[in-house]
Amino acid sequence: MSKSGAKTAKTDAVKASRKRPDPEGLRLIEEGEKAFEAKDFVAATERFVAAKAACDASTVQATAKPKKEKPPPAEKEAVADKEPKPADGGVEQKLVLKPPVENIQAKPLRPDIDAAHNYALNAAEDHAAYLKRTGGGIRTRFPPEPNGYLHIGHAKAMNFNFGQARLAREAGGSGATVMRFDDTNPAAEKQEYIDSILDSVAWLGHTPVAVTYSSDYFPQLYDLALQLIRSDGAYVCHQTAEEIKASRMALRNYHGKENLLLFERMRTGRFGEGEAARVVTLPVACDLLSDNSSLWDPAAYRVLFHSHPRTGDEWCVYPTYDYTHCIVDSLEDISHSLCTLEFGQRQAVDGPYYWLLHALRLYKPVTWEYSRLNITHTLMSKRKLKFLVEGGFVCGWDDPRLPTIEGLRRRGFSAAMLNRFCDEDGVGVTKAAMTARWQVVEHVARTALDASAPRRSAVELRGLAAGGKPFESPNHPRNAEMGARRLVLPETIYIDRDDFREARASVDAPSFFGLAPGKEVGLLGAGVTIRCDEVVRGGDGGVTALVCSADGSAERNKTKGHLHWVSAAEGVRAKVRVYGVLFTPEDPEGEAAKLKGGGGGGDEEGEGDEADEAEAASPESASYSRADGARLGFFCVDTDSTAEAPVFNRIVPLKEDKEKKAG
Repeated sequence: MSKSGAKTAKTDAVKASRKRPDPEGLRLIEEGEKAFEAKDFVAATERFVAAKAACDASTVQATAKPKKEKPPPAEKEAVADKEPKPADGGVEQKLVLKPPVENIQAKPLRPDIDAAHNYALNAAEDHAAYLKRTGGGIRTRFPPEPNGYLHIGHAKAMNFNFGQARLAREAGGSGATVMRFDDTNPAAEKQEYIDSILDSVAWLGHTPVAVTYSSDYFPQLYDLALQLIRSDGAYVCHQTAEEIKASRMALRNYHGKENLLLFERMRTGRFGEGEAARVVTLPVACDLLSDNSSLWDPAAYRVLFHSHPRTGDEWCVYPTYDYTHCIVDSLEDISHSLCTLEFGQRQAVDGPYYWLLHALRLYKPVTWEYSRLNITHTLMSKRKLKFLVEGGFVCGWDDPRLPTIEGLRRRGFSAAMLNRFCDEDGVGVTKAAMTARWQVVEHVARTALDASAPRRSAVELRGLAAGGKPFESPNHPRNAEMGARRLVLPETIYIDRDDFREARASVDAPSFFGLAPGKEVGLLGAGVTIRCDEVVRGGDGGVTALVCSADGSAERNKTKGHLHWVSAAEGVRAKVRVYGVLFTPEDPEGEAAKLKGGGGGGDEEGEGDEADEAEAASPESASYSRADGARLGFFCVDTDSTAEAPVFNRIVPLKEDKEKKAG
């Protein structure tokens, strides 16, 4: 007897003891627990089974627990205020899946469905065999089609599937997630996409119990299709789409032997593309007048003359998603098949998912639907993202403007940020359709970066005279463990051009704390104040330099304004890519937004013709993948960056109040 079998027996015994706490049963449970600790799983199972039998047969009744008095409204609110909340506003995941021992009825039965059309009911012997075979643990799957790169919506699906399995393990049970490629459409699939998906899953921190492919099951799927045909559960249809719409009955009454011959012709390539074998209704099982239109003879196989990334040219008939999905779920002993809401009709009690498993006498997993993730200002469809990539509107699948995992990763988002976003209140698993604002994504990233990113200065090229002074600058103002770096304030530095004003009206604005003629400001980290004594202009009248006097004494004046700065001697020219949203409209599909290369997000190489200045990428600073560019945002080093030509991507801007922006 296995360890998992002993756990299942213990669960059953404990449940029985809660209803009828028989003294003998409780004693046997205690003995079983001791045997379990000693790893004698056979003895433990025997005692747990005996304990359950004793409790079930007992006349002892459990004592009802006293009900807790509810506090008055004011007191209740006060208690709620004291409950700890995640600092970043997120919510913790909860185990929402029921244990497989309760999965006899795999889908709740609707009032309008009679017993004859309840295809989601597992036979008692099938359910018992499943529990014996698997040990009764939670087993989910993540099944992307390898027809593109994964996006943040897939991160949510991974977070849910892998997260539920992890929570089951943490609760003392067993939990596992299968990584399955739904590779049934060779016309759209590439090894490039498979490699990228595997990399994204690993980068997000998920470890599957197995990596499988639907194509692994092609022989079994084909044999099951033959089984359906022999039982008049499937037929070959070579009508056109228009003919099918006009009459679905035309070819349904072919004899099984005729359909076997026709299906063999499909298998050997003697039918053209677009002709398919279709699942047919048996007289009772599937009614063409059913209210569930997804049961109106869905396609099971179609002819495709395309080489497959894994099976090559072995097959020219390929199973459809509707046919493959449910069967492979059952073959892989999946306990819970988690899908988005658009699959609800197909996975209904009277839908094709359960009809097929019922017709083939296969175990029926629980299906569980939740809302797909939508985010404002972007597209969440691999097909539409592929159009942007192949149309040249963006610079590849890892373009930092895209919601792809590789694009967000290149932009500077970490795996922890994306997983935290998927747990956010209003973003996580829900039955209601939802759209998250892009600002929520930025908020999660900004919160994480503010606590961990080392501080660096990044300012635009403008000259300023100053004195020289060595000093140490902390890498993070609130985290001494991140250390400090040795800097020298030289005679010439650069400051942001927006930090200098001359017009009296703008200088006197209450939100302006920068430099002006005759005005003093501090330099961040340097322990120095400077006063502008002279403005140097070029031939066009524009300001080219400021001559300032510096005061590094202990008696220097205190100032409200402190400027970030860069050493003119050590600064190097760099590209800084500042990204906004991909599309200006919040709902680009709803408003039929035109696809544009920039899409409201600025040019890939920055928003102006001039390259921005950035601090030199010294060996020390290059060791950080992400940093806070003082007052400008959080930045990361781009994959295009070299030591001679640094390239930085802005991950998210700093959060600024409206008054500061207006100033």
